[in-house]
Amino acid sequence: MNTKKRDTLLHFIKTLPHTPGVYIMKDAKGGTLYIGKAGRLRNRVRSYFSKQISSPKLEILQKKVDRIEYISTPTEIEALLLEAHLINTHHPRYNTLLKDDKRYPLLKMSGEEYPRLTITRRKEGKKGKYYGPFTDATLLREAVLFINTIFPIRKCVKLPRTPCLYYHLQQCLAPCFREVKTEYDCYIKEIHHFLRGNKKSVIEFLKGKMKEAAGSLRFEEAALCKRQIKALETLRLRAFTVADPGASITLSGSIELKKILALKKAPERIMCFDVSNIQGKWAVASRVSFYREVADKENYRRYKIRTVHRIDDYAMIREALSRTLTGLKNGRESFKPDLIVIDGGKGHLNVALKVLKQEGFDTIPCIALAKEFEEVFTPKSQKPAALIQNGPAHNLLRRIRDEAHRFAISYHRSLRKKEMSASQLDSIKGIGKARKMKLLNHFGSLDEIRRASVDDICKVTGFTKALATRLHRFLRGDQGLISPNNSL
Repeated sequence: MNTKKRDTLLHFIKTLPHTPGVYIMKDAKGGTLYIGKAGRLRNRVRSYFSKQISSPKLEILQKKVDRIEYISTPTEIEALLLEAHLINTHHPRYNTLLKDDKRYPLLKMSGEEYPRLTITRRKEGKKGKYYGPFTDATLLREAVLFINTIFPIRKCVKLPRTPCLYYHLQQCLAPCFREVKTEYDCYIKEIHHFLRGNKKSVIEFLKGKMKEAAGSLRFEEAALCKRQIKALETLRLRAFTVADPGASITLSGSIELKKILALKKAPERIMCFDVSNIQGKWAVASRVSFYREVADKENYRRYKIRTVHRIDDYAMIREALSRTLTGLKNGRESFKPDLIVIDGGKGHLNVALKVLKQEGFDTIPCIALAKEFEEVFTPKSQKPAALIQNGPAHNLLRRIRDEAHRFAISYHRSLRKKEMSASQLDSIKGIGKARKMKLLNHFGSLDEIRRASVDDICKVTGFTKALATRLHRFLRGDQGLISPNNSL
């Protein structure tokens, strides 16, 4: 690393807060090199640039670092959760530490009817949902203890016949002796939000629940919600006893967007749309959602375009955006964005603005990011907005746009592959629509069916030895097996 670059980074490090958080080291091309967590961001990041570094790995990393981004979190527990999520999303080259899931702890939400949260060292079976791996087992145990205190889910390995102490302490809904499935599932959903870093959503959920309980004169339940909210907010305040009083979540890209686009607030929730098609065929649209600059895959959506049968990106964007806004209006969607990004130019933006106005969402800011010159178009000016090239805002928008493009392309390819595979199978005698779908669902693709043996094909429901042999021979070139009229 040259002296000028080192001095620039050291000057930036001096501006980092003393709060917990996650730091992200990037190279000159914007690629993610390393992601880590810290109890105090400034002290931890500064240690990487100490003159006493002896590790060859750190020396190489130090030379490649071009810039550092960070997300300040209220607590170190939340930094731990966010670190694991970001590593699993971006797979940084130098985070080899977490490649061995058997060594580092994972959080497991069991796949039972009434799930419980445990710590494990390995993934076992297909049931259940896993989070992590995590770098700090002690801190992870604290996180589980806190979650189990705040959320009244079961702690027992086996459901007892009578309510245990946790029920009487109001730390369990007691599914062992009463029907609470709907309420229980709501809490499991909120735990997932919490583990993804969305504590604000959890507090909003609890406030709504408290208001509803009080309105129905269920005062004991309302009081429980109030204590849970207080615990979450206390957790937030406790983290700032050693921090700058004005500090909160620091999102450099979002803050720069607020300034450049003259927004009322820094956008926490950003939604981006893209379309993909080949000469109008297999037309699809994608929608990706980011919360606090982190991909929120629970709120990704993909749309098979229904109303457009020609090459018309404008009409496709119109359909996809309209379907999202309709979902928001009727309650199917809950992720209301602070900013909408359209992959395209001024024309795409104008179409989106008309849809937003027609559907009654014209208060949501909307911009377009053009691919060719990375220009950002806004409703307020005919000229592109002046974003700093490779600055935090530009990098954030580009990352979100690229993710929307990837998501659209992957869906487009899967539809095209499925249709092409299905069309070839249509030509085989004795294979109708039902058997065709069973084959594709069992093997996944036409290539896998080609590689299958006759015995493998016989394992698919509805395939006799004779039919499996006919299919096997056909896929290896015996065209005499094609039906004369291509009928199903």
